[in-house]
This record gives sequence, C-alpha cells and structure tokens, in this order.
Amino acid sequence: MEHCIVYFSSSVGQFQEEDLDTILQQSRRNNARLGVTGMLLYVRGSIIQVLEGEKETIEALYKRIEHDERHTNVSIGINRPIAQRLFADWSMGYETITTRQLEEIKAIVDVDNRQESEVDSQEPIIFKTLKVFYQGNRYN
Repeated sequence: MEHCIVYFSSSVGQFQEEDLDTILQQSRRNNARLGVTGMLLYVRGSIIQVLEGEKETIEALYKRIEHDERHTNVSIGINRPIAQRLFADWSMGYETITTRQLEEIKAIVDVDNRQESEVDSQEPIIFKTLKVFYQGNRYN
C-alpha cells in the first residue's frame, strides 16, 4: 500500500535560488533511489512538501527532514495511506507559490489540529490542497 506525508515547515533564513537548486538535485537523486515521489512548494521561507512511497521509507525520510537544520516548525498536515500516487513521474516536482496561495492551502489543511476542514469532506485532502495551488496558478 502506498503512503503519503504532506508537511509544512519554515526554512532557516530565505533560500536563494542556488540553495533550492542544490536541495532539489539532492532530493531528486535520493528520491529516485528510494522510490519516493512528490512535490515541493516554496514561498518566502515557507515550505509545503508532498512525499509519496512505501510507508516505512517516507516516514524515515520525514524524520531526517524533521531534524534537518535548514528547517524549523516542521509539522505534518497529512500522514495516511493513498490508493495511488499523484506524482508518480516526479522524483521531486517544484513550484514557488505566492503568500496568498500558501494561506489558502493552510486554511484547507488545519495544521494546528492535524485534521481536514469540513469543506467537501468526500474529496481527499491532497486533492483539495493541489486544487487551491492549481486555481491560483492557472492564469499566471
């Protein structure tokens, strides 16, 4: 059974473009080796990352991320089995998002209470999160 972890964190300081390039290259290489897929969203020091794969693998990866000195305030928004991967072809997709989009995503995933909002409870939370991201970017 596939598993998904979505977490929020803050970077220690603002990442520069070369910092992000280094992180992405390393993540893509490691994730491909581990069979992990996902997406990284970044805006002015705030991070949302989706990790998909075997449960033990992504839980171990999350623990490493949680202790990575480049992150603070690491908090899980989603930690659950999934029927299929949404990012099966991406060892690590990457996008920057606006501050407004980040707040909309945080409103959908209640980070403090670790539960889904009441909005359309039949729709998987990962779809809701990505829908907000898509809607904010489709005309940009």
